[in-house]
Amino acid sequence: MDTGGTRWGAAKWDGGKVWRWSLLHVGALVGGAAYCSWSAVLVFAGLTAVTMCLGVSVGLHRGLIHRAFRAPRGVERTLALLGTLAGLGGPLAMRRMHDLRDFHQNQPEADCPRYFGYRDGFLSAMAYALFHTWHTREDAPYPPAAPDAEDDAFHRGLERAGPWLQLPLAAALYALGGAAWVAWGVLVRLALTQDGFWCVHYVSHVEGEQPYEWTGCAEQGRNAGWLALLSMGEAWHNTHHAYPASAQMGRGWRQPDPGYWAIRALAALRLVHAVKTLANLQARPGTRLRPPAHPPAAPPPHAPAMQRA
Repeated sequence: MDTGGTRWGAAKWDGGKVWRWSLLHVGALVGGAAYCSWSAVLVFAGLTAVTMCLGVSVGLHRGLIHRAFRAPRGVERTLALLGTLAGLGGPLAMRRMHDLRDFHQNQPEADCPRYFGYRDGFLSAMAYALFHTWHTREDAPYPPAAPDAEDDAFHRGLERAGPWLQLPLAAALYALGGAAWVAWGVLVRLALTQDGFWCVHYVSHVEGEQPYEWTGCAEQGRNAGWLALLSMGEAWHNTHHAYPASAQMGRGWRQPDPGYWAIRALAALRLVHAVKTLANLQARPGTRLRPPAHPPAAPPPHAPAMQRA
C-alpha cells in the first residue's frame, strides 16, 4: 500500500513492522496486567531512565549523531549499547533515519513529504506513518554517510543484534525478579519507550515556543517545555535546531535538561571531554530570532505629578 510519494521517495505499508508493533503491545498489555508489582514498576522506571537518557539522548543523539562531545571508545560503545537496548533501533539505523528526516525537514515545504512535516495531524503521524509504514527512497538522495560509526565493528554488531539484545537482559531480569521483572523490564518498557519517544518527537515539532526560525525550511522545531523532564531535555527542540552540535539544549535552570546534566556528570568523572555548549557555539547558518507574536505595548507617556491642593 503506497501512501503517496514526492520526488524524494514515498511511505509504504510495512506488514512486518505492523506485526512487530502489534505483538509487542499485546505482550506488554497482557504481561503488564498479569505480572504487576512495585519492584517490577521500579525496574521499568530505572531501565527506561538509563536507556533513554544515557543511551538514546546522550549516547546516540548528542554523542554519535551530533558529536556534541568526545569520549573514549569504550565509553562510546557502552552508551551505544544502552541506546540500542532502548529498542528504537541500532546506532547505524538511528543515524540514517535521523539524517534522512533532517534532510527532508530542511527542504522547502512543497518538497518535504507530509509524514516528515507532520502536516496530517497526530493520529496520521503516530498511529499510521511512524508505526505502520516505512520510507522508501528509490529516487531520494541518501543522507551523508557516517564512516566514524559505520566503520566500527562493535556498532555493526549492535545493528545486527538488534532486538535479540533483549534476550540476555530478559534472562538476567528473570533470574533476579521472575516473570514480573521481565514483563515490565522488557515488554512494557519497549512498548512505552517506542510510543513515548515518537509522541515527544511529534509534539516538539508542532507545539511550543519558537524563538528561532529558518527561511525556506519545512520544519522548525518547537520548545515544548512541559515535556522537558520526560524527554531528557530533547523537547527544547527549537533550540536544538538552532544549535544542533550542542550537548546542551535547555538554557539555565528554567529549562531543565537531564541529558545535559548526565553529560556534565560524565565530564566531571573524566569519561567524556570536549563538550560543546550553547555558550561556545555559533548558531547554524540561516538562523534568526523570530519576532515576538505580541510585541510589548509602548509605555504610556510620563504623567506629571499631581500637586497638592
